[in-house]
Amino acid sequence: MTGTSNSAGISPNVSRTAIYRAFGAALRLYVGVGKRHRYKEIERGAGVSARMIEAYRHEPEHHEWREPKIEEILSVAGFIGPDFLNEILPELIGQGVFWVPDESEPPPGQFAADASEDTTEIVRRAADGVFCADDRKHLAAVGRRQIERGQVLVAMGRKVA
Repeated sequence: MTGTSNSAGISPNVSRTAIYRAFGAALRLYVGVGKRHRYKEIERGAGVSARMIEAYRHEPEHHEWREPKIEEILSVAGFIGPDFLNEILPELIGQGVFWVPDESEPPPGQFAADASEDTTEIVRRAADGVFCADDRKHLAAVGRRQIERGQVLVAMGRKVA
């Protein structure tokens, strides 16, 4: 199902159903008993009712599933953060997200030390010539930090331009 079509037979590359399934799967990973967030916490932080969040966790064919509005999807994603959206977007469009840096600039020495520490972590894990499952788990966190630092550099460059 792609939502709308036109006389030219053109349809979006991403269907609504695929979006709803990916959103529900991400909710099942992040929200609920024993998960990172509780329903009421999301309700307070995102402004989406706990009952609706429970309904969005189901597959679209389930009798309790309800269709989320785009503003609800983005409100929940904005509250939970980039890791949540990175469960959704790569599957749908092969892209990811990150926190946009604030206006403050890091002390150059600390910035360089943090970057060096992450590079050392990569080298250490690559030394045996294989990135095992444990390496990949740790390197995902390193990659996120490197992306964040890269965005800080981009933001610093914008201030000059």
